[in-house]
Amino acid sequence: MSKLKRTIVCIITAFCMLLVGCTDKNKYSFTVNDTLPDGEGKTATVILLGGQSNASGCSRDDYLVKNVSAQKYAEYKNGYDNIYINYLSGSNRSDGFVKCATLQGEMEGCFGPELGIADKLNELYPSGTFYIIKCAWGGTNLFEQWLSPSSRGKTGELYKQFAEYVKTSVKYLESKNYHVKIEAMCWMQGESDSFSVKDATDYEKNLTNFIEDIRSSFDGYASNDGIAFVDAYIADNPAYWVYCDLVNNSKLAVAESSSMNALIDTVAHGLSCSQEPEDAPDMAHYDSLSQLKLGHLFAEEVARFLD
Repeated sequence: MSKLKRTIVCIITAFCMLLVGCTDKNKYSFTVNDTLPDGEGKTATVILLGGQSNASGCSRDDYLVKNVSAQKYAEYKNGYDNIYINYLSGSNRSDGFVKCATLQGEMEGCFGPELGIADKLNELYPSGTFYIIKCAWGGTNLFEQWLSPSSRGKTGELYKQFAEYVKTSVKYLESKNYHVKIEAMCWMQGESDSFSVKDATDYEKNLTNFIEDIRSSFDGYASNDGIAFVDAYIADNPAYWVYCDLVNNSKLAVAESSSMNALIDTVAHGLSCSQEPEDAPDMAHYDSLSQLKLGHLFAEEVARFLD
């Protein structure tokens, strides 16, 4: 095993150890602080967001501020009055619905695709209101940690945590007199399943089961057509993600299996991991503008499914 691969494995292992400690400690129990006004029976349009580090958020805010206008960055910093998020980004959490803004990622000083999702939704639906429920952890895999019940193995800790986090968040919205409608789930994950042929090949089966279980668990909150599932390719970088082609082929097969599934070709869209930091680029995580673009692409796909 090369030094680079060993480093990646060590990072993943460290995150996994942190994850186990968190889930054991919290027993899948979450608190939602009371931050929203009474919904007065209005519909709360909900978007779920899950995955590993490029979902939880490791793209740097200090580069974002350099790459966008001062006016636009102020918008990101202040957050959106019509886009709320309850997030569990690794150990960074909101414990309640807050305005979607920058610095809501897993790593300190970082953000994830939620910022681009909010930016684009605000552009497309300036008079609409959306609620993002995000639960994501860096370095986690689908073959074990996110494994869902239908895959007939031991249900993954992350799957159970995600399901409970969404349930708790939805129950809070209902308690505030909102009519909850889950329109879509956005998924950015797969890097940790790219280290073996078996895990990369099994990704198709595991992802199919994962989607079915998510839809089944929250069917009572689904929109008229059901819950859309929007996936994205992992970076085409075999030096880091050894069998990225197999993972992405699995994603494509799943996307083509249902009209309610969609797939973002991050490679064709030119999303980059090679520019930031300037002195030593973090090849595992999207550069700031690419992370922002990923969120835009997620929102555009979600918009196709909105009732």
